[in-house]
Amino acid sequence: MATAAEALASTTAEGPTSHTQNQAVTLPANTFGYTRDEQIEALRKLREPFPESEIRYLPRVWCKACRDAKGTCNRQDHERRQCRRCGQSMTTAHIDLRFVGHAEATNRLLNVDPFWGWEPLSKDPSGLPQFDSMRGLWIQLTVCGMTRLGYGNAEGKNGGDAVKEIIGDAIRNAGMRFGMALDLWTSSDLEIVESGEASAEATAGAQASGPAESGPSEHLSRLMAQVTDCWKSDKVLIFEQIKSDGAKHKVLDEEFTAKDGARTTLRKVLDGRIAELNKQQHRNAA
Repeated sequence: MATAAEALASTTAEGPTSHTQNQAVTLPANTFGYTRDEQIEALRKLREPFPESEIRYLPRVWCKACRDAKGTCNRQDHERRQCRRCGQSMTTAHIDLRFVGHAEATNRLLNVDPFWGWEPLSKDPSGLPQFDSMRGLWIQLTVCGMTRLGYGNAEGKNGGDAVKEIIGDAIRNAGMRFGMALDLWTSSDLEIVESGEASAEATAGAQASGPAESGPSEHLSRLMAQVTDCWKSDKVLIFEQIKSDGAKHKVLDEEFTAKDGARTTLRKVLDGRIAELNKQQHRNAA
């Protein structure tokens, strides 16, 4: 007769596995019967790239004047046109962020672990998920016996659809901590789309943010403009994306002169903002 440990180890989310009779199996605590090798294999499957057919594009306007004008500003090189990537008719002064939807993320999780689950980090007195002061939600996502945190919000939306969006956002965020769709958060997501990636847009945005007497490079100017445009966002991932882009183009430690006259680097600016947002989220979750 199989021992309790062997019986537990012989069944996984992917079906029975074969073990030599009376073989000793040591399982880590709180892993729901998954061996370490099975967990590593699950992580590998989670990190597999999503097919292009499952990837969507979220447009983000980086020109403040275009946003204020609710369309396009008075710059001739900022025109409204049909974007070939996101499919929307909008100003060319925008970037397209690549992402996978809630259904695609759920399908990937089910393929890796049919018994995956999530739960809110805290609950209100009635037993429902407890949202923070910014209407965001911290969750715990468990896949193959591994649990990691995630955070979701719906950018100020309200109502039932907003709740569903928050949950989906939190699951995708927690899934990224496992490596799911991590490749979509690379620097390529922050490239200026269409043919407007030349330095004209970037330089104009950078000058508005008070850059650099030393003359920042084209990539640094573009990223500085994005930092200025996204500064009020509470999405840590946006700033992590910009940091990844800066690392790719080797401009994170390129110095420039800030508005107050001090010399600084993009790395210091981004690290400071990311640390500030992380502290804020932890305070709200407490």
